[in-house]
This record gives sequence, structure tokens and C-alpha cells, in this order.
Amino acid sequence: MRKFTRNMILAATAAVVPAVPTLAAPYVSGITVTGTTVSFILNENADSLSLSVNGGAPSALPATRGAQSFTLASPTDTFSLTASKVDANGWSIPNGTTVATQVNALSIDSNGSALNLISDGTNLLNRFNSPRGVSINNNPRAGALFGTAYVANSASGTAGGRAVGDGIYALHADQSDRFGFGDAAQTGGITAWATTPSASAPFRLHVGRDNTLFIADFSDATGTVWRMGPNLTNGTNVLAGVGGPTALPAGQNHGSSTAVYTEGSIATGDLVLYTLDEDLTDAQFGGAISNNRNSLWRYELGSNETPSTVTPTRINANNVLLPLATSDMDRGLVDGKFYLSQNRGIGAVQVNDTSLIVLNPDGTTAFNSLEASRALLGDLAASDILKNIIAMDVSDDQKWMVLMLNNSKVCVVPLINGIPDIANRLVVDSGSINSGRDIAFDAANNIHYVSSGQALYRVLSPGGTTVAVTSWDGTNFSFVLNPATALLKGDFNFDGEVLDSDISLFVSALTGDFASLVAQFPTRSEADFTFIGDFNSDGEVLDSDITGFVAALLGGGGRVAAIPEPAALGLLAPLGLLLGRRRRA
Repeated sequence: MRKFTRNMILAATAAVVPAVPTLAAPYVSGITVTGTTVSFILNENADSLSLSVNGGAPSALPATRGAQSFTLASPTDTFSLTASKVDANGWSIPNGTTVATQVNALSIDSNGSALNLISDGTNLLNRFNSPRGVSINNNPRAGALFGTAYVANSASGTAGGRAVGDGIYALHADQSDRFGFGDAAQTGGITAWATTPSASAPFRLHVGRDNTLFIADFSDATGTVWRMGPNLTNGTNVLAGVGGPTALPAGQNHGSSTAVYTEGSIATGDLVLYTLDEDLTDAQFGGAISNNRNSLWRYELGSNETPSTVTPTRINANNVLLPLATSDMDRGLVDGKFYLSQNRGIGAVQVNDTSLIVLNPDGTTAFNSLEASRALLGDLAASDILKNIIAMDVSDDQKWMVLMLNNSKVCVVPLINGIPDIANRLVVDSGSINSGRDIAFDAANNIHYVSSGQALYRVLSPGGTTVAVTSWDGTNFSFVLNPATALLKGDFNFDGEVLDSDISLFVSALTGDFASLVAQFPTRSEADFTFIGDFNSDGEVLDSDITGFVAALLGGGGRVAAIPEPAALGLLAPLGLLLGRRRRA
């Protein structure tokens, strides 16, 4: 439920890099620079991890999960850390299985993808008895905060031998303790959760652009939106008053919130708050409509201090969600579409209920999952395919949507121009126990979710060929997935161009001789060379990639002389001989 400008970087590199899946699993986060000492977190084991200082040649670092550090020659040095990996299993890769429909899952069978956990269920810090929300700091400029995962737990209790409280927890990207709070829930001084406990407070979370943590409170007694500093201090109410009964107090500008999203910040004078509100209607502000509860509201807070009494504007043009359904919301960074979900079960009573709505920025409806399901199935009486959605999130590149299902399974849906492609949905068989609670993408497109039925916080890898670069330019941190400057298709000697000198190296990759390539470039891995030679993004270097390499060599994706040298033309001959001979095992 958190968005930042990483997509702008991806868009800038898209014109340079041939089409590849924007996937990643291992990445570097949580960086601190103290003098010449640099510390960081690698979220999972990588195939390779390399360090480049001041744009120089890369050197290998241990590619093992956890905290690491290195020393710079000067405090003014710049650096980049590149993590890469090839993994055949993950949520993005169909595994040939079928995940059957269940009463608390989707309404029809679906193709499955692999459960590739990069979290450890035996780690006590991942255990929560009553988790309700999860959100990740995806802002690379946050430095040490980048990659921090926040979990909301709504009741004191015990989970798998761990005693937890009512409040917020924070973890590093490798699921180690972020601030040293251990098992103690943090409230930032907010007393409402202790004085009036509710299983619905704290509820969903959202990390804002300035790293502020926003907290939806879905309870009747204390319903509102709260905020805390990124280190879980200085908790305060964002909207004036608390409480969310159906009959709201006169003058109150909100009820109980199921989801929250923000843009801008108070510091920059452009804070905008969006909420899904269980109780608020137009009638609260003198309007004629009194039945549009569970609507999407926009609060123009700007630089005003909170708690705010500003009157919000309703975004949805029509009543798209039902009044009492558990709902969730996100917004796409690329085109500004709004994504709204609600939990609707399987059965005759709810057969005509819609589970997922996509709104254009002006509030008009762009997609309705019930209508799309009936069109796909060719049955005007069919139920919505996307049943039992408890929570949802959209990736920062707006190419994927992930759904947390009631039975703790995870459904991923490709987005095409921001519209869900439900025909190509995949389901990760991550459990069969109620209740899944919340879900979020991190900057590397790993999926994070919490389930009270499993009493766990879990992280799933997308799999595939992955490259993630976290950099420091002396002033700011940045993060890029599969950047052209890190690995260019066809550039096997890493000189930033596709030249005659890359031909023999491509032949080595094509024949499977990755050992010789790694021997020549010891800071690189088979994963790197596979990515460079895999022009059609099928995860392998095969004869089907020859055409792409030749196009890059002759100007389609790299830069070479108009006519290759005669010696280079001789090197191209083996490609013709190999064509058609090498096939998948």
C-alpha cells in the first residue's frame, strides 16, 4: 500500500533495455554511510553480489543474506551494489499445477505458481497472533529506512511461542529486528488501542513519500487514520475526532477507515490523503446521498497541521463497493488508476456481487471484475472469479496486482495498461487456513503478506532472472531493477556496448560454457550471463536468442560499426552452424 518514484527510473531505462520481466528477489537495502564505513542488508541469498566504487570495476562481496559492511577509501566515494540471481521457481512462474477452487478462495480453478519462501517461519520475529496490516518502505532515498517492513498487530497474545502486543512492529528486509524493540509492540504514544481494544485496530498500513507510517483504524470506537514517524514514535491522529459508528457525530469528517494511501507530504506542502471509509456518506456534509458508505475519499491536507477538519471529496462516481464488506485500496503510479477490492464469498446470495473495481483518475469505472468474469466465461449468470479478496496491492511498475485471499492463498494477476488480465491469473498455494489479512510488494517485487490463521508474516520471491542495483551518488540513494547500466543485453564483457568482442562470449553462453565466462569475469555469475544472452526472456540462452543477439550487434540493441570487422564476421559463422542444433533439455 505504498508507492514511490522508482517507476520513473524504470521508464527511463525501458527504451534501452529489450523487454524483460521486471522481477527481482535479492536486493540491497537499509544502507547507512558513516564516514568511510558502509553497512547494508541483503534480503536473501543471491547468486552474486558486487560492489563498484566511483564507477570502477566491480569486486565481489559475500552473496549471503543478512547484514554486511565494507570500507570506502574516502567519505566522498560513490558506490553501487548489484545483486543478481536466477531462480526457476517463484510467484511469477507457472509451475504446471492447478489450484482448485475452495469455499474461501477464488470461485474457479486456477493455474498455480511456486511457493518460494524467502522468509523463515521458525524466526520468532515473523510470528504474530493477530496481524492486520503490512507495508514496506520502497523509497531508496530513505537510506537506512529503505526496505523496512512494518506489521500491525491488533491484539496482545501469543504466536508460536512469541508473546506480542497491540501495536506496530518493524523488521529489516532480512526479517531481523529493525529498531531493537523485540516483542514489544509500539504505539508512538497512541493510547486508543489500549484503552479501547479492538481486533480492527491498528488495521492496514501505508508508508508515505516522506517515510511517515499511516495507519488505518477500522474499529467503531477509535476509527480514524493515525500516523507515526518511521521509527514508530510521535503517533498522532491525522483526522479530527475518533470513532466510526454508522451515525457519525455532527461535523466529523470521517468514520472507520479500512485502507489509506497518501501522496506528497506536509513538509512539501502537498499532502493528499485517500481513505476507504466504512461510515462516511455525502449526507455527513449536507449532501443528498446517504447510502454511499465504503466510498473512496480524498483529503487535501497540504501543509496543514493535523488532526484536520478539512472536508473531503468523494472520488468514485457511483456506489462501487457494498457498505459492510471488508475493503482495500491502492493507486497505480504509472497512470493514476485506483484499485478497490471487497471481500465477497462464494454462494448464491453473493453471485451478483463484484469483488474488484478499477477506477480512472476521474472516478469513472474502468474495470469491473464481475463483468470481466462473465465475459471470460461466456456466462452472464456466472459468479465473479475473484472471490474472497481480503486485501490487495499493485506493483510500482503497475504490471502486477496481488490479492490476499481469505484462506491465506495468494493470487497474482497481470495488469495490461493498468487493467487486470484475469484470464492469466496465477495462484500460489501458500495455505488453506483462514484468515489472510494484508499483502504488499516491496521495491524488488517480492510479495509480503500476513495471515492471522497462519499467525505469520511471510515473504515470497517472484523467481526468474533478477538484477537489482542500489547506488549512492554522494548525495542520494537510488534503486533500479534490471538497469541498462548494470547489464545490457548482448554486452558480455560489460563495457557498456554490444561490439565484435562480445561474439565469442555469446557463443560460449549459447553452448552452455558458463564456467569459462565466470572464469574470465569472476565478479559475475551464470545468472548475469544468462540474463545478458536471454533475448526472448524464457530464462535460457538458446538458438532462439541468436536473432536478438545479431540485431543488437548490428545496431538493434547495442552500438557497433556499420560493417563488422572481417574477423568478427568469421566469428558469426558458428552461430549459423549452431542454429537449430541446440534445444531445451
